[in-house]
Amino acid sequence: MAKNKKSFILYCDYIHTFSQLPDEFAGKLIKHIFEYVNDKNPESDDWVINATFETIKQQLKRDLKKYEKIQERNKVNGALGGRPKKTQKTQKNPVGYFGNPKNPKKPDTVTDTVNDNDIDSINIKIKRVIDRFLETDYKQNEIIYKTNKNELTNHLKRFLEIKKDSDEFRNKQYGNIISWFWNWCNSTSKPKQTNQNESAPWIAGSK
Repeated sequence: MAKNKKSFILYCDYIHTFSQLPDEFAGKLIKHIFEYVNDKNPESDDWVINATFETIKQQLKRDLKKYEKIQERNKVNGALGGRPKKTQKTQKNPVGYFGNPKNPKKPDTVTDTVNDNDIDSINIKIKRVIDRFLETDYKQNEIIYKTNKNELTNHLKRFLEIKKDSDEFRNKQYGNIISWFWNWCNSTSKPKQTNQNESAPWIAGSK
């Protein structure tokens, strides 16, 4: 956490992560999160906690960077004298409007048809999810599933192909889609124990 920062964002979408965990693990995870944001540098030997927390940790880091940029911007603005004063409006027209527009814009309408823009939007979202996945270190998950980053990435692509048309995919943020992917991996087929030499069944079956 940044110095003097007393709060952080815990996204509503995380309910999908917590609801799939037993109460014991959910409790451990939330304590792990609060220890992390309070600079306690928590460590866990539990692969469930480590794998689930990793996505949340990366989102916390991104939020912190946004916060620090805003703080820096506010600092610069303060040095320049703060926000510029608003221009005063006349009493007859306090909101600054000048008559009615000659060609008022029609309200946007929503259709049920899937057009090219929808497809492009889905493909862009898939690409960004994959890019974020590739930028993040998932060594712990590679150990858990006895595999490598390439195989995990291929499995993520198959997962996105399955889920891309769902409302849940459209509504989730990028980081939460990755968390959703890990939960799906666990629910589809439980990973092997880390002391075995075989990879997870869905990894082995994809080769």
